[in-house]
Amino acid sequence: MTNDRKRTKLEERAYARAVRELHELEEWSRQRKLREAHVPEEWYRIEREVPVRAKKARVTAAFDADLVRWYQSLGHGYQARMNRVLRTYMLLVISKEIRGLGDTDWKGDLI
Repeated sequence: MTNDRKRTKLEERAYARAVRELHELEEWSRQRKLREAHVPEEWYRIEREVPVRAKKARVTAAFDADLVRWYQSLGHGYQARMNRVLRTYMLLVISKEIRGLGDTDWKGDLI
């Protein structure tokens, strides 16, 4: 922290969650670098060279108010950013990088 005051409980919990997230991202990044060593360079050009605009579907969704305020504070395009985060999560579950609800049986064992 840049100042000398103690963090509030809310700030401490957010900080602890952030540290956990950063550790997980660091491990994910390390694992990704290992995997990328085996991925041909052409795969990284596909998205740039073959642009596809996904069809949009209008839905009504309820998000936590603090989450919406934070994304809105990022300015124009905040909904596209939220979409990108949700898409990334979906792809991580599909690719089995992270476990989804259907990845375990009723006892919690991996399927």
